[in-house]
Amino acid sequence: MIRRPPRSTPLYSSAASDVYKRQSLGLMQIITHAMAHHSFAAEFSYELFGAREGEVVEVLFVNPHAHIFFAVKNEAGEEELWDVQSSTPQNLLRRGWGPDTIKIGDRIIVEGNLGLENSNKLWAVTITQESGEVIYASGGDN
Repeated sequence: MIRRPPRSTPLYSSAASDVYKRQSLGLMQIITHAMAHHSFAAEFSYELFGAREGEVVEVLFVNPHAHIFFAVKNEAGEEELWDVQSSTPQNLLRRGWGPDTIKIGDRIIVEGNLGLENSNKLWAVTITQESGEVIYASGGDN
């Protein structure tokens, strides 16, 4: 006669259960990250292209996209904070610029796709520094 284990005995060992929990947690983190990285069209217009000039207040050279926050004077002369997004840090490094290329206090002109719904966002295509140097921030590799 085959003896079955009592119902209080787990079907899987504690170690195996911990492995499954860690794998599930890891999978949930990957899914969450993938959902957080949304499409270009969710934030930016393919049709509306513009330029803004201002002073850099913060640079975040992080994944999934680098961000530059800069203060821009609007038509009424009031300062607005704009969020400039660009390609991944890895792609930017391949183009020859890194975390110290643009610094807080720099005056820049950013040209690119404007954010949807009149948001203060730009997807950077080019960034022109005060020296006149043009940085190519996007080349279709979002």
